This record gives sequence, C-alpha cells and structure tokens, in this order.
Amino acid sequence: MSVRGRSDTPRFEEMASALRLAGELRELPHGSTEQQEHALRGLSTLVGAQVGLWTNVGFATGGLVIESAVDRGWSGEAERAVFLRFLNIGQQTCVDPSMAPLAGAMSGPFCTLTREPLVEDRIWYRSEHVQELRKAARVDSFIYSIAISGEGGMRCIALHRAWGERAFSERERRLVDVFHRECGFLHAPTSGLREARLRGLAPRLADTLRGLARGRSEKHVAADLQLSPHTVHEYVKALYRHFGVRSRGELLALCLVDRGS
Repeated sequence: MSVRGRSDTPRFEEMASALRLAGELRELPHGSTEQQEHALRGLSTLVGAQVGLWTNVGFATGGLVIESAVDRGWSGEAERAVFLRFLNIGQQTCVDPSMAPLAGAMSGPFCTLTREPLVEDRIWYRSEHVQELRKAARVDSFIYSIAISGEGGMRCIALHRAWGERAFSERERRLVDVFHRECGFLHAPTSGLREARLRGLAPRLADTLRGLARGRSEKHVAADLQLSPHTVHEYVKALYRHFGVRSRGELLALCLVDRGS
C-alpha cells in the first residue's frame, strides 16, 4: 500500500472515537436537539471543524437548498446571522456553486463529499456566494454527509472549517462517512413513544421497540439496525418479557396508548 493510501485511511484511535460517539448518541432522546448537538460537537472534535450544522435538505431549481438547521460553533453572532440569513433566502440571490454538482454526485442512501472535487478553486473563490456569504461568516472548507431516506427525505450533517484553514482531507471525509453509516438510526422517524416507556431498556431494545411502534416488521427492523433477523427476534421476545405481554399485538397496544396520551 502506498503512503498516500495509509494517510487516507482513518486511524484506529479515530475509528474508536467515532464508534464511541455513536454509542453516546444512542443514549440520548431520539430525534432531539440534544442528540443532534452532541453529534455535531463530537464530529467537530474528531475532524477539527469549527462549525457544525444538522440540516433538512430539499430540492430546488439548480440544485439543493437547506430548509432548516441545528447549528453550533460560530465565531460570533454576526457570523452566525450571515449564514442563517442565507438559509432563509435560499439560492435566489446568492447561488452556492457547489449545490448543483453535489446533487449530481449523490448516490445510495449515504453520500459524504468535500467541496474540492465538486468545484475548482477558481470558480469557488470568485463566486458571489463565497465572497459575500462564506467569507463574512468566516467559514470555507466543508464536509457534507447526506442520508437519503426511502421516502425521499434528506438529512445532512455539515462540518465547516474556519476561513483560511486547510481543506478537509480524504481521511477526515472517510471518517465522517463511516460514522454516518454506523448512525443511520439517527434519521429514523420518531415513534411517538413516551420516553418513560423506553426507560430501563438497553439501547438496542429501545431501537427495536421504536421500529415496531412505527409499524416495521422484525425483518425491516433488522435491516434498519443492521442486525440479523434472529437477533431482532430475540430482542422482541425480551421486550415481551419486559412489558409482561405475550404477543406483538399486546406490545403495540402499549404504543397506541402512548400516542393517545
């Protein structure tokens, strides 16, 4: 293997930190701002980003637009205000030259990209978007990691380096990509269950119950969690014992009570 190949591969301690972060996220309320902010803080530390955004992404003429975001890490409120103003006005007056090529480069349920392969420096730094928005917001190089759901929804974890700092490396891009694929559970729809119902359950049992409450079959829950159907079946039996029920129907009846309360 070449020296370049080794430098492009995440190191063992980086992978261990990413997996530890994934475990921490399982312990936080699913779909909560607390969970999203913790993910952004952890990833920013892992790859040396300043700003992190957890965004809903939509399609528009010319590429992608950011519809809403949880954000952290700005150098000041003025810089944050500049970027959030862009989120509100979209691409009408300040087209991001990376959006159209980003839309064209996406493939599969997960896609993680940096700016440099999408837009060459000459076009990027001459664009109105960079000169009037990113320069004022004091951010430049980015990693966008996008998850596409089966229903066509899109979620993006965006990490930005401060203006003037080095570009993100291929190793850092791969690290974020591995983390995001491991954490597909972050984008699962919320089940409507009360958190009290999940209290005392191991993380995998809680994930299984959330899936069942959304009407997913054991086979689909296994695919969602990247587990074997046998393992999920054992989790379901453990849930029966925990809640003192004898069938999936009785278990789901508890979920219906949660939604109605």
